Order: sequence, then structure tokens, then C-alpha cells
Amino acid sequence: MQLINEKTKQPVKTGDVVHDFRGKPAFVTGWATPRHGGSTGRVYVKIMSDHALDAEFYPSVYGLKWVKEVGET
Repeated sequence: MQLINEKTKQPVKTGDVVHDFRGKPAFVTGWATPRHGGSTGRVYVKIMSDHALDAEFYPSVYGLKWVKEVGET
């Protein structure tokens, strides 16, 4: 599976800057793929603020989603 940005349709890479639904930016530091049908996985970020917090969220918080790669079942 591949994590993509729903707006740009581009694959997400570590170091990319993403914005949450409130417009606050964060750096992508990694992700965990969904483990079963009901899971959405997680995206790990470093929030751009004075505290530079590390956090994890559902991908949809940052407008991201998982897509199957070509040939994947």
C-alpha cells in the first residue's frame, strides 16, 4: 500500500510537510500501514511549533489516504 496526499494525488515521503484540517503544518516522520480491514493505519509527524512535538494521527487528519499499488491484491 502507498500513502498519498488526497489533494495532490502524490505519494507521501518522510520529510514532506502536510497540513491538518485546521491548516497547522507538520513534517511526516513515518507511518504504519493498516493491519486489517477496519484499520486506517497511522501517520507519524513532528508538529511545527515551539515544542516540535512528535505525534501520531489517523491519515485523514492530514488529508492522506492509503491506495493499493499496481499489482497489489
